[in-house]
This record gives sequence, structure tokens and C-alpha cells, in this order.
Amino acid sequence: MLVDFIVIGLVWGFLRGGKLRNLSQVNFPFLWVIILGFGVEFLALGGLQPFVVFNLAGRGLVFLGALLSARLYGMKLASLGAFLNFLVMALNGGKMPVSLKIASWLGLQDLIELLENNYYPDYVVLSSSTLLPFLGDVLPYFSLLLRRFFVASVGDYLLGVGVMIFLAYHLRKETEKI
Repeated sequence: MLVDFIVIGLVWGFLRGGKLRNLSQVNFPFLWVIILGFGVEFLALGGLQPFVVFNLAGRGLVFLGALLSARLYGMKLASLGAFLNFLVMALNGGKMPVSLKIASWLGLQDLIELLENNYYPDYVVLSSSTLLPFLGDVLPYFSLLLRRFFVASVGDYLLGVGVMIFLAYHLRKETEKI
């Protein structure tokens, strides 16, 4: 999902006359924290144990990096999205709750079967015991790149839109020369 928003942000920035060199000149001192967070999440998905600890640590680092970069255009929204995803996962055993109702409505039968069989270590079926269920994966999302539906969270959308706005803005903005 995030890749779609990155591509849209880049295209939007380029259509507005943006240049890649403008993006390379952005003072983004905490980008490494965000990259580290995604790296830790990747390690967790690679089977590193304990999974939940690494998955939450990765999500927390993404939030921290975005929050520390909140002065950059679009990053306040991205940090809010990262926080909401971290929060709902932290309150639900380190897993993102997924609505089977929305997945079924979107025709995602394979996803439903895998969720019901606990195949995903980072997702859980949304139930009556889910805390903050409205922050789980309860919204439909159509990927323009993959040309298929997914179930996404409010946090996913906020994070994605924040990154998209960041890219479009900073591609267009030239760094002032001192």
C-alpha cells in the first residue's frame, strides 16, 4: 500500500515540475530511524523471534522517526498514521486486527482462510474482544500498482497520504541557498 502512495507522490511532484535533486537536498536527519524500523519489521517477518517484540519495535521506530521529522511537510500526518498502527497493534497482542466482513465484501477469500488458520504472524481476525477495532484493517483499499483490493487501516491511509504529500512538496521545493 505504501508503495502506491510513494509512486503517486513522486508522479505528482514531477507533474508539478519537481526535480529529484530537490528531494535529495531535504534535511531529513531521522530518516535512518524510519529505515531501521522497516528493517526491524523485515527481520521479524523473516522469522526472527520473538516476532511480536521485533514487529512492534519496528512499528515504534517508524513512528519515532516520523515524529522526530514532524517539522517536514507531510510528516505530521505520516507520524499520526504510524502511531495509530502502532497503538492498535500494541493493544491487540502485537497484531493488526483485520475485518473479515470487509475482506469478504472485497472478495478476499484466500486472505480470510489464511487469517482464520492463523497463518499471518502479524495479523489477527477482528473480534468482539479487539481493542480499538476502528483502527484495525477495516477499510477497503485498491492498489493501483497491483490492481487488486486489500484491507487497510486509518493509520495506513494517514501514513501513506503523509508520505505522498512529503514527496510531492519536497520534489517541487528547491532548498534555499545561504
